[in-house]
Amino acid sequence: MDGRAMADFDPAQQRRASGTAQLFEQLARRVLERRNGDDLHASQWSALRYFSRAGRHAATVIGLSRYLGNTSGSTSRTAKSLVERGLLSVQPAAHDGRAVTFSLTEEGNRRLEEDPLHDLSGVLTHLDETEIAEFSRILDKINSQLRHLREE
Repeated sequence: MDGRAMADFDPAQQRRASGTAQLFEQLARRVLERRNGDDLHASQWSALRYFSRAGRHAATVIGLSRYLGNTSGSTSRTAKSLVERGLLSVQPAAHDGRAVTFSLTEEGNRRLEEDPLHDLSGVLTHLDETEIAEFSRILDKINSQLRHLREE
């Protein structure tokens, strides 16, 4: 960010920013509200999405940890839970005998067909190219700034 605290902005700008943050939270909750009691958590959905497109060298706990921005311990627990649920399989890594790689099982691929992000993707297709490009640029900027704040 630019180093300024919320107190440095005028009250109207603070209210708009707070309202927008709350709207964003509502959107995030709405995307995941289809969950039922035994469904996946947000980090587990993210892991399935990651492993569905990761190359064999990146399909590791370390690769997932970098993608999620989590510690390797919590990422390892996420991967282990998906293996236990039969959604991921584990193979020894070809490039490092001590490491393992993950891939989606048939059940993991089937669950991805139920991904709650499909609803959001469908809604986003109704934006025109300019709107989606600007929305994507803004989300990327917010994500980068939040990542930077967490790393400080």
